[in-house]
Amino acid sequence: MRRRSAAKLSKWWTAKLSSRSRIVPLAMLIGVVAAIAAAVLHWTVMLLEKLSGWLGNSASLWSWILLCALPFFGLCLSYLCQRVLGGPRYAKSLSPLILALNRRKTRIPFRETFNHIISSALSVGLGGSAGLEAPSVLTGAAIGANTSGFFGFDRRTRLLMTGCGAAAAISAIFGSPIGGALFAVEVLLPQFSVGALIPILISSAVAMVISRTFFPHEQILFVTNEPWVSDAIPFYFVLAVICAFVGVTVIRSVYKLTGILKKKLPTPYIRLLTGGVILCIILAIFPVLKGQGYHFIAALFDGDTEMICSAAPLFKMLSPEIILLILVAASIFLKAAVSALTVESGGDGGIFAPVMFVGAFTGFAFARLVNMTGLFELQLQELNFVVAGMCGVFSAVLRAPLTGVFLIADVTDSYILLVPLMIVSALSWAAARHFEPHSIYIKALAENGLLSEDSDKSLLQTLSVRVCIDTDFVALSPGVTMTQMQEAVENAPGCEYFPVLDSDKKLLGVVKLDQLKPLFFDQEIAESLLVFDLMETPACILNEDDDLLRAMSSLERHKTGFLPVNNHQGIFMGFVTEQEIFKLYRGLVRESNSF
Repeated sequence: MRRRSAAKLSKWWTAKLSSRSRIVPLAMLIGVVAAIAAAVLHWTVMLLEKLSGWLGNSASLWSWILLCALPFFGLCLSYLCQRVLGGPRYAKSLSPLILALNRRKTRIPFRETFNHIISSALSVGLGGSAGLEAPSVLTGAAIGANTSGFFGFDRRTRLLMTGCGAAAAISAIFGSPIGGALFAVEVLLPQFSVGALIPILISSAVAMVISRTFFPHEQILFVTNEPWVSDAIPFYFVLAVICAFVGVTVIRSVYKLTGILKKKLPTPYIRLLTGGVILCIILAIFPVLKGQGYHFIAALFDGDTEMICSAAPLFKMLSPEIILLILVAASIFLKAAVSALTVESGGDGGIFAPVMFVGAFTGFAFARLVNMTGLFELQLQELNFVVAGMCGVFSAVLRAPLTGVFLIADVTDSYILLVPLMIVSALSWAAARHFEPHSIYIKALAENGLLSEDSDKSLLQTLSVRVCIDTDFVALSPGVTMTQMQEAVENAPGCEYFPVLDSDKKLLGVVKLDQLKPLFFDQEIAESLLVFDLMETPACILNEDDDLLRAMSSLERHKTGFLPVNNHQGIFMGFVTEQEIFKLYRGLVRESNSF
């Protein structure tokens, strides 16, 4: 009954409005739903954090022990949710989404519209060190893809609506419609033209209105900045270089730690147990690393370093200056690693909040250190440098400089610092790109050959070999004589190569027409030779799931115009040729230009 009603609604929608006219209301609908999803996630985390706060206020030893163990319980519950609701390929990073969108794949399972909300809320709300932005983006993208698919839009529009959902999620969380839209265009859909910003901006704006009107909550961060001074500009240049260094360290440490965990702890259960215990120990020593960390950034804005120091009871025997130094160093160099440990051990979360956290403490440490030296007549405005540090590390890690500028300006209400933010964002992006060419989302994909910044290569990676397999062939058995082969050639005009298959349809070799023509006129040789004697072993055999980039590279490397293709069972499927690949490539270029 529900399916028939849904089909009728989709049919009515299609009949009443043209494709272009439907895009704007659909973008608005996606914005509403994504905002509701983000609000549900936000409230759930707040409720769970209140539980942690209640345990933290208790003076008993058992309450403290339970508080230290909460992150482990959160990981276990989050992992259970992923196994039950997530399916076999549960993605906890934006990397798979970026790869799918790059290859024009828009089919996201419906369960993705809600499973990340539950999983990340349990993981982060109970003390895990991660952000909520990546789960929200994945949820918003799933909402956009499934909603546009329900109403029967084509692939290009579904891609655009996926970006609308992601932008709406960022807008609802941070209250930054411009930042959300720029993130979708810079990170998720760089192949789209400026015209794609219109529905993305609409969806992002609607999400913010819904979030502010029906689900009011305080802005994540708020600071009243002093106007920037010209004398401090050289220090913003220095800060940009430092942010680039910190950003590259974050990318490489997360990437290396993830590899070590998967290598040393190969099974999920071992990672959950071992990683969960290590995580609880680290968070017990450095409680400043728990959760998203926004309240500690707010403490920096308020100048309340005592609140930060009070969050480390194990160091209370030390002087406040030493405690602050230890916590600032831990915040800069451990936060990203602990976040990776949270996610890889079984939790769910993103890197947005940790990156902003690291950036805030980087800017604070730089300004405080310069002021403490007393070598300069100018006293740096620490609050301004905290904001600039957030922007610089964000741009260095995510490689989204425009998003960094407007998102941080919106979140902290710091448009008065627009010029310093532009300087720090641009320079940190450029410097980080020099030492580490890929963002934290792209690095693993690029190093595994799954994604390339070269536009031609990226286009060829969007399609698999199976879409251009030539199945119009005449198969031969190895015992066929030359006389029989001549008959086969005459019955198959246009065929230039013939596969030799065994009884199980597996490829033994290939016979080229150019080899056969001289032999057809020698009757003595024709009677004595078999196909088995003439067939050649292919230089390379492709798999049906290989992308066109690998196929083209193999053709060029082996200097041939065709290659055979097998399926996963080793059964021969046909040939792929240079001509067919070029034909598909021209179609992809036209489609890309239309975006």
